[in-house]
Amino acid sequence: MQKTKLARLLGFASFLGLTFPYVSAAQSENNNIQKSIYFLLRPRWEYVDIENNGLSSANAGTVRAQLGIKLKKNPLSFYIENTLVLSFYNNYKPQKSGYELVPDEPRYRITQLWVAYSSSLADLKLGRQVINLDNQRFVGAVNWRQTPQTFDAARVDLKGNFLPLKPVLTLAYICDRQGVTSSLTTYAICGNAPLSYSFLGHLSLNLPYKAKLSLYGYHFRNFAETYGTNLSGKFNFNRIGLKYWAEFAYQSVHNKVAKIWDKANYFHLKLDASYSTSFGKPILGIGYERLGQHFVTPLATLHKFNGWADVFLKYTAVSNTYGLNDYYLSLGFSHKKYGKILGVYHKFTSTEDFPNGGNTFGNEFDLLYTKNIIKSLNLTLKLAKYNADEEAKSAGIGDKDVTKAWIMLTYKFGAKF
Repeated sequence: MQKTKLARLLGFASFLGLTFPYVSAAQSENNNIQKSIYFLLRPRWEYVDIENNGLSSANAGTVRAQLGIKLKKNPLSFYIENTLVLSFYNNYKPQKSGYELVPDEPRYRITQLWVAYSSSLADLKLGRQVINLDNQRFVGAVNWRQTPQTFDAARVDLKGNFLPLKPVLTLAYICDRQGVTSSLTTYAICGNAPLSYSFLGHLSLNLPYKAKLSLYGYHFRNFAETYGTNLSGKFNFNRIGLKYWAEFAYQSVHNKVAKIWDKANYFHLKLDASYSTSFGKPILGIGYERLGQHFVTPLATLHKFNGWADVFLKYTAVSNTYGLNDYYLSLGFSHKKYGKILGVYHKFTSTEDFPNGGNTFGNEFDLLYTKNIIKSLNLTLKLAKYNADEEAKSAGIGDKDVTKAWIMLTYKFGAKF
């Protein structure tokens, strides 16, 4: 009798996530509930300096602590993720006035809280969740920032694994966005923020020769209607590996100043090559991305695109007044023991001339080194240096030199119990 009461008490504690291997074994044997835990710790130092900005250089010491607990009993699952961001060195805005901005304010948030149903034909998920589509150019989690971007949403993935090309149709209704900063977060459930009540439609098809085709239509409420397609894949010729990306999108975007809907196009072409040798893998890449005038991507993981200095981050998210051309070249080397080093050069121009003539924003050089110190611990070093062109002064965009640097450790732990 005493053993039965003890088992029930431990089982209840296990359901709440207060569990140890003995508890999970008893619980899983009785109820077939699979339990797993995820933990991440990410301390980071970030430096920001913008020339002639009237502000002191930012030095931000922050850390992300993230804990997720998942309960699963087929076909249902439940997940809760807590994210806590703390600062241990505060010479940055918004912590202190007079300093450059680093958008990693101290805060606590439940970043994910969802219930899901899964079958061979469909996956359904309801609640606060991460949504990453394709390369995150239009919808992504912005996981680079210490507080990620998540969505209060309903999502269904219809799976046609029994059909040719194995199509997957994703439909998502976004009630609210929970952004990387407090100003981009809607604290009311299904409030009336500009991007609340947005709708996403995405179809992916698996083609021969390891190719993938995506077709999509995104309704960003009060911002834009976007329709597009992309083709990606990879080839291997002995030791040579090739990856390609080709994308086109059309957008009808709301011009709030003129109170009209403008039309804009988007192109992105990218080719990456690598060569496997006994001493490592050299990497070479070339790409061109064009965002036509007023083409915007308000829910993207913007740090992945147009340079790590984030000079054009807000610009391409909400206005893109003169458009943007990004010509880039990357060169790197990867080694299993010594890590990966990558350099990227960007040349930025506008698609439309500036008011006083000219169309050159500037150029940027980015440098990355990353290495797994042990299996669960990664070291990342990044440097971004943007050099403004004289012509950019008439645009008021990308007209100041920017230097940013990061030192970051990421520890991840995951286990079933």
